[in-house]
Amino acid sequence: MQRILIAEDDPILAMIYEITLSEAGFDVLVCRDGVEALDALDDFAPDLVITDFFMPRMTGGELIRAVRERRGGLTCTLLASAVDPARLREDEWADARLEKPITPARLLSGVRALEACQAH
Repeated sequence: MQRILIAEDDPILAMIYEITLSEAGFDVLVCRDGVEALDALDDFAPDLVITDFFMPRMTGGELIRAVRERRGGLTCTLLASAVDPARLREDEWADARLEKPITPARLLSGVRALEACQAH
């Protein structure tokens, strides 16, 4: 897993995620929301999409569904959000979830745990 697309509307969190993952050797692209991330999906061809749930224009759940439709098992998904999992529809479930607040160490650990995700 080398390429990570981040959809996060909070600029501070997006910057923390980008710095953490870039310093760990990942190629990272940050998008401000799900629509921007979906627009970049095919050209960037990420191994992993990390998304917040509550964002303008498109929720993280909608982005997760769209990623699965377009890229199937080629791209794993990680939901980084404080949203109650009971509020998610089954088709909005990501391959993994990290509950906010997320420290850089937890983020990196969550990403590393998904490195085998593409094998499924």
